[in-house]
Amino acid sequence: MTESRRSAPDRTSPSTARERLRAVVAPIDRTETLPVSTAVDRPLAEPVTAHRAVPSFDQAARDGFAVRAADTADARVELAVATASADGGATASVEPGTAVPVEAGDELPDGADAVVYPDATGESLAVVRPVDPEVGVRRAGADVAADETVRPAGHRLRPSDPALCTAVGRTRVEVVQRPAVGIVPTGGGIADGGSRPEETVETNGTTVAEFAERFGGKVTYRDPVTPDPHALRAAVQRDLTKDLLVTVGGTGPGESDRIVDVIADLGEVEVDGVAVEPAETTALSVVNDRPILSLPGDPVAAFVATTQFVAPAVARLAGRDPPVPVTADAALATALDGEAGVTSVVPVEFEEGDESDTETERTARPVADEPLSTLARADGWMVVPPTRERLAAGETVSVERWEASV
Repeated sequence: MTESRRSAPDRTSPSTARERLRAVVAPIDRTETLPVSTAVDRPLAEPVTAHRAVPSFDQAARDGFAVRAADTADARVELAVATASADGGATASVEPGTAVPVEAGDELPDGADAVVYPDATGESLAVVRPVDPEVGVRRAGADVAADETVRPAGHRLRPSDPALCTAVGRTRVEVVQRPAVGIVPTGGGIADGGSRPEETVETNGTTVAEFAERFGGKVTYRDPVTPDPHALRAAVQRDLTKDLLVTVGGTGPGESDRIVDVIADLGEVEVDGVAVEPAETTALSVVNDRPILSLPGDPVAAFVATTQFVAPAVARLAGRDPPVPVTADAALATALDGEAGVTSVVPVEFEEGDESDTETERTARPVADEPLSTLARADGWMVVPPTRERLAAGETVSVERWEASV
């Protein structure tokens, strides 16, 4: 394990770091009006009320014949089938002793209060049993009444909601804007394209950007910035208009790791190191009332810091609930050592048990630490708690599925 700028006892616990983060990150209150078809996944800034009832008229709920229920009171009755109107449609009303053919969704003719399925038809309709009023009928407003609130403020629009909103006459809705998130990769010699073999391709920032988008952010991804203090200062100041700024890399103890020092000259560093291995050099700062999360440059460490701090920060800004981890139990394949006072996050891959066993048990095996391929090979991670210095082989552990939080 690499040493951070602070020793383990000085690092902030993950829970305390998240509390401080929550204190400086508040849901945004800016709103915008959007077509409902493009507003899915956005929280409503105001309630959606129905401009019209659904259905907007009394209608037949099924194919059949519109009748007066009172005409069917006898055990068996013959009703005259009305002829079509001059324009080819059904007659406008049901007179006593008559029936009008209708299809599901048709407007219910005047005078009718039930729809029956025919036992026999021709010039007359045979009804062999009485029908109660309202059978086969859907009254206006039965689904949604005019001026009814169909979705409350704060509701996050689901894929099924645009159809409902459109049906009640609401084609545009007022929603909370997506929080603006700036992503600034730092470090010498990194490139965002890798056009030459000797270049190191920047990937950490793109991973952070994907997660920020997933949890509701509107991301501005910047070109990598060299570790020169003047360049770093300008990059930070440029994005202080964002709701959240995330820098990636340059948080360690090396000579070129300058980002936290640069930010400290501009504002306040609230957290300088967290007791989470391998994301222990994560920092939280505030400059001009803008929160800044500075993540380590190691891919696994950056990923851990993103899920633990960036994702909940963006979700809070966007007015969402914090991400819920998806977990699975497994037996630990090998013993693991921990560090007192430090939460150790260990990437693992699953191995299925012997199929001949009466009860197959999933096994979790730690993945060898490589700069990037660890992320691709691991199925998730498990945690060695700060209170445990060692986990034994065979011990049941909870594995948080890789990228499976919602």
